[in-house]
Amino acid sequence: MTQPHERGSAAEWRHRLTAALAEPLDEREAAPGETRGVSIDEATARRAGVLIPVVGAARPYIYFTQRSHALRHHPGQISFPGGSMEAYDRNAEAAALREAHEEIGLDPSHVEILGELPEYRTITGFVISPFVGWVAPAARVAPDRVEVTRIFGVPLAHALDHRHFRRQTRERDGQVHQIYSIDYDDDHIWGATAGILYGLLQRLSHVEAREVERPRARQPGR
Repeated sequence: MTQPHERGSAAEWRHRLTAALAEPLDEREAAPGETRGVSIDEATARRAGVLIPVVGAARPYIYFTQRSHALRHHPGQISFPGGSMEAYDRNAEAAALREAHEEIGLDPSHVEILGELPEYRTITGFVISPFVGWVAPAARVAPDRVEVTRIFGVPLAHALDHRHFRRQTRERDGQVHQIYSIDYDDDHIWGATAGILYGLLQRLSHVEAREVERPRARQPGR
């Protein structure tokens, strides 16, 4: 007889994520990247792939990276492993896996892609394809010191809890945009990374028919 998954176990989380990503998103249930009013010239858009690496430990967690302060784009910010597609990348998924290998030393053979989220368009002209990857707990990682200052994990249960998200507005080139953020310990995750993560939460909640409260506004200075 098949035993039920323990609530919050790796088996249960893997089952939930796989089921959520397998179901097409209802046209009426827009993801954050499709509601932020970002207009991009498709001819000049920079395509990128990112990996949401979920480690299948007893209590699953997601790897995040803090980008080097020496980088040209988004120095010091927290992000998922990933980057721009190169001419030799077969597709965005290949780019995400390649970048994860380059940035944190994650061997693609230890990653099972569970599915893909809708494209996320940024106000800086990127069109990001996010992929959720299930990472073997035994997989080794180490930061590439040129691009990554450090790697850290956030429990999946924390990262996909709508109560931890906040929203705020930012102005760029005369336009006001809404962005999301989420904190864990002393780390502040915001912008595209938090928006993509919130998109995964939306997908999971939609498939499981659970209500998700709109994130509260972040207070100035917090």
